[in-house]
Amino acid sequence: MSTAKKFEAGDEINSRCLKCKDVTNHVIVAMVEEKVAKVICNVCKGRHNYRPEKPEKTAGAKKKAPRGAASAEAKAAKTEARYVKLLAERDPAKAVAYAMTGIFKRDELLDHPVFGLGLITKTIRPDKIEVEFRMGCKLLICGPVER
Repeated sequence: MSTAKKFEAGDEINSRCLKCKDVTNHVIVAMVEEKVAKVICNVCKGRHNYRPEKPEKTAGAKKKAPRGAASAEAKAAKTEARYVKLLAERDPAKAVAYAMTGIFKRDELLDHPVFGLGLITKTIRPDKIEVEFRMGCKLLICGPVER
């Protein structure tokens, strides 16, 4: 024997109201079979889908890792592999120290005080270079670029 109350349109029920940002008293305005579908908030008069006081938990639901966690690790590994491939067979001793007024060429090794060793992959006229570092690609300001 079920003790749960059967609701009908016109009955009052508590629901989470996103406009009020609280659980408030509502009037049922629509039902789908025996489930409450739409309600009107008695406080703000907003009409919305019925939301139970406490979010319903699905049985056996597993917690997922944050959406970007796995992809961030994969992206970092891919960036690292690209960096190692670009700097293979290059002599780090020949790296030029970075300065905002420096003049640089494409395919030149660069030693940055914060980002470390990098390779200039692109020159953007008149005064920018794109450099591939271990943690990813960075756009840096420089003096007039050479091609």
